[in-house]
Amino acid sequence: MSSRGAATGSTPKGPGNSSRSYDSSWDALKFRRTARPLRINKKAGRGARVSRTVKIQDLEVKGGQKKRGNLSISEKPAGPHQIPFTVVNGAGDGPTLLVNGGIDGSEYNGPAGTLRLQTELDPTEVKGTVIIVPVVNTPAFEARWVYTNPVDYRGLSGAFVREIPRGGSGHPLISYQVAKSFYDNILSKAEYRLDLHGGDIIEDLLISTMYTRFGEDPKRDDAAFALARNFGWVWIREGRPRPGAKPPYEGQPVPITMGTEAGGSGRCQSDIVDMVFKGITNVMKHLRMLKGEPDIPKKAKVYRPYHIYSERGGFFISDVRAGDMVRKGQEIGVIKNLYGDVLERITVPQPGVIHMVTSPAVYQGDALFEIGTDISEIE
Repeated sequence: MSSRGAATGSTPKGPGNSSRSYDSSWDALKFRRTARPLRINKKAGRGARVSRTVKIQDLEVKGGQKKRGNLSISEKPAGPHQIPFTVVNGAGDGPTLLVNGGIDGSEYNGPAGTLRLQTELDPTEVKGTVIIVPVVNTPAFEARWVYTNPVDYRGLSGAFVREIPRGGSGHPLISYQVAKSFYDNILSKAEYRLDLHGGDIIEDLLISTMYTRFGEDPKRDDAAFALARNFGWVWIREGRPRPGAKPPYEGQPVPITMGTEAGGSGRCQSDIVDMVFKGITNVMKHLRMLKGEPDIPKKAKVYRPYHIYSERGGFFISDVRAGDMVRKGQEIGVIKNLYGDVLERITVPQPGVIHMVTSPAVYQGDALFEIGTDISEIE
């Protein structure tokens, strides 16, 4: 999902040398990081709750039960627009965790991990509640669509941010209707959220977890980082809002959230699906929703992202792959026209790890690479 991450993580620059077409505001920022488990406060209602009946629209799930449902959104020409989900309401006390995939329609490893989670989770072994939504953007999934909803051409992530503060339900565009119903009935019920992404059809991505350090509430930021660390992957992408950007949902209750980038190029790979499933159960152990301790590497690598954008359109040829380390000034790709002439040579402005590489057909201004810089190794 990274190339549209330019809309939230950095801002395209104007025409010029490619090595300068990036935005990174991290040099002066030093953040405190912790991988300590977030302890449940038994007195505070949020984060720990007596197991009770969970109600989502007309579905009711009592403690110790697992049930399937369909979230009703609106009506399509051929019938209802619904989103399948499963609720695992544990027999013991604990938080509510939302695990969702498919915000983007052609990212498959995360949703595949949730399919396994739905079948294998035993509610008698769970403390708290897990709400599992394999695919949120079902029209994009059905159409094998990249980034947006093929019905209204809107990105669902942007629809969440724009629609939730409005509080309305009568928006004519389906993406906003999905955002409203998903928030009201599912997202707003969760204390924690795992938002599972991966490389869309046109992306090769580094396998990594991600979180955003918003800077408004250090404890929430640290808790989000702890989710990302305890998921158990080596690379952690640390994002930050653009200067002056409004907070997501503008004060509406939202869960502490981490995300994943699991694989790339629109493929579903069984080894990565296994990693996703293990990561979810690691987080559940971290939150004391399952017995045991998270099985995670002793060290992880945290990086901060920037993008390189094309100055020309054409046929893009990359010399590197996701996960490669690159040095400042290194040439890592070219853009050619369809006669074979080199239009642009792409060089590295800051050293780091390749997080994302896009596919060959590029327009002027497209994100070619996302590179993780300011890499720090943590325990």
